[in-house]
Amino acid sequence: MDPPNVLWFAGAYAIAAGSYVLLGALPESHSSVWIFVAGLAFLLVYSAASHRLLRQEWWVPGGLAAALAVAMVPAVAIGFLRLIDVWSNDVPITGFNGYALAVAIVTAVVGLIAYWLTRFTFLYFTVVTAILVAAQFLAEAGASPSSEDRATAALVTGGLIVIVGVFLDAFGRRRDAFWFHTLGWFSVAAGLVFLIVEPGGDPERGWIPMLIVGTLMVIAAGPIRRATWAVYGVLGYYAPLLNYMVTGLNENGWVFAVALLAVGLSIFVFGMVIHRFGGAWGQRFVRRPPPVADYSSTSL
Repeated sequence: MDPPNVLWFAGAYAIAAGSYVLLGALPESHSSVWIFVAGLAFLLVYSAASHRLLRQEWWVPGGLAAALAVAMVPAVAIGFLRLIDVWSNDVPITGFNGYALAVAIVTAVVGLIAYWLTRFTFLYFTVVTAILVAAQFLAEAGASPSSEDRATAALVTGGLIVIVGVFLDAFGRRRDAFWFHTLGWFSVAAGLVFLIVEPGGDPERGWIPMLIVGTLMVIAAGPIRRATWAVYGVLGYYAPLLNYMVTGLNENGWVFAVALLAVGLSIFVFGMVIHRFGGAWGQRFVRRPPPVADYSSTSL
């Protein structure tokens, strides 16, 4: 990513944060009206800016302006729901809130529409994030929801999102698949970490699947040519082994040091193996769609 892109993306994050801080600073009297009106104004301004920038062929700034417009959808929706006096819980963490679920779904749908209009891949970040949030809201819908339900929702939803990314990769849409891989595996990792740190639970429910999944991801990262898989795979492989070494060995002894070196060496050597054979493995086991023939310059 070159310097202009760094500045554009950093600026977009800062603008989104500033927009929500400003919404939070609005007068408390008639706050529902102010939030709805201000949020809608932000949405319209960012949408107009996106349209203008894209017409001027500023593709990245225009796409980021569209992402800012999508980011304003929750504020507009919540402001409207508060305005009609049906928003019952501002922070739906401890109980199910169907309106919060609806806001997340609407945000995802608007993100998909914005992507269809702009074809800007970063918009999938907003779409996938909204889906993951919706899954967490839906996890509270049971008769007696528990914190473990949230972990299950993170694991299942993250896994499904990764599968979508794999299918996008299979059809040659690698840029579109990036956010599905990145956020999908993040959700899976968060679910496993929760199972590890949950008070009163069995940490092995998280450590063992993390080690197995991490190892498989490291192996698959080369053939599918996905650095995101390699990053999450290394973390999933290294963290459980480090945990077992810390709990089972003397941290000040030479056996611990040798084991630590062996784990690091295994990662390094497998990187060499992937560099040497990853391309061949990919051609043998990963099926990609054939290139589309171009007949535009063919003479009859």
